[in-house]
Amino acid sequence: MRILSEAVAARFAARYPAARKPLQRFLAIAKEADWPHFAALRQTFGAADIGNRTGRVMFDIGGNKYRLIASIDFKEQILVIERVLTHADYSREKF
Repeated sequence: MRILSEAVAARFAARYPAARKPLQRFLAIAKEADWPHFAALRQTFGAADIGNRTGRVMFDIGGNKYRLIASIDFKEQILVIERVLTHADYSREKF
């Protein structure tokens, strides 16, 4: 999987240092992944979910302390990181 917008995760990790290692782990796993569809992704990240209104994929990061929101093109094998939020911030928004 090719990852775009890693800077979004880096900025979040700079603001929330405890998120750095969990985000690095997520990125390492995602870069090595070859997910042909969402069901295959769920085999790697069982708690991943698709937003009802947006179609974006939500990942629990760091034991559900953080949420990474991404768009994924399974055919082209591209994951675009759109946002990383604390769980509290995520709970205030609707996806």
